[in-house]
Amino acid sequence: MKTLFHYALYILLIPQLSLAALSPEEIVRIRTELREAITLQLKNGQSIQGFPTNVSENTIQLNAAEGAGEIIYRFEKNEILEIQMPGESYKSLALEWAESGQETAALDLMDLLYAQRAPLISYLPPAESNFFIIYTQLILDSPNPARAIAVTERLKPQIENTAAIEAIDDAILKSYHILELDETATELAEAWVATRNPYGASALGYYVLGVNRLRNEAYEEALDLALRPIAFSTPLKTEQLEHCYALAISAAFALRDPDYAIVLYADMNNRGFRWPAEEKSLQPYHEKLLKKLNTDASTND
Repeated sequence: MKTLFHYALYILLIPQLSLAALSPEEIVRIRTELREAITLQLKNGQSIQGFPTNVSENTIQLNAAEGAGEIIYRFEKNEILEIQMPGESYKSLALEWAESGQETAALDLMDLLYAQRAPLISYLPPAESNFFIIYTQLILDSPNPARAIAVTERLKPQIENTAAIEAIDDAILKSYHILELDETATELAEAWVATRNPYGASALGYYVLGVNRLRNEAYEEALDLALRPIAFSTPLKTEQLEHCYALAISAAFALRDPDYAIVLYADMNNRGFRWPAEEKSLQPYHEKLLKKLNTDASTND
């Protein structure tokens, strides 16, 4: 539920939306707010406010004000009922920015939220980790996608929901693929294909593994991998399906079957897909496709 504070904050930051990023002043202000004291709700009914200074797998050290001085508490994980963190409304704001196309501002804000919550992530509800799956997607689309690996590996042990686990696995696989860490990406893709259905919401594993097979001149296997999610796809959006079309077209050219490649390309266009320009391995085949299309057009004229 959105609070009055949330709406007030949203109005305050509207000028920043046009800039697509938070200003240095806003970052300092938000970071200061996120560094305020947390509240531990204990199972014995006590409520303790303070600053976490030492967090391990099983214990939290909390420094709290006591008169003019300070008192240090240590709590076992099994003593804690709930942790209340400052800045909760910023999560909704970050999601709104991400959904409205303000990815840079959303990433800036999620950077701050992650820095605040990451040390306590194993103490927080699984929904916290689920929230940061969107953060990993924003990182992957940023100029520094390598950060996504560390984030996803930290989040995954805390996630329980099956769909969220699959989403974080996708983010991990995509991270290694984007960074061209091919050996690990291939191993992850093989495990992905072995455990997922071709009619699922994502075709990522088939695509990554298929690209590996194409690079290693296993063209028939590359074509088969690419066609599986295409054959089982529905009108509902399937992530990476356009990449599978591009892969299938590339494999068809590699198998010296340009006519089938054109058939696949026509189907790809009919579904409103465009060639994924970021995949370097497929660019030579894209050039062959364009040459074939130009040749056929000239012949028809």
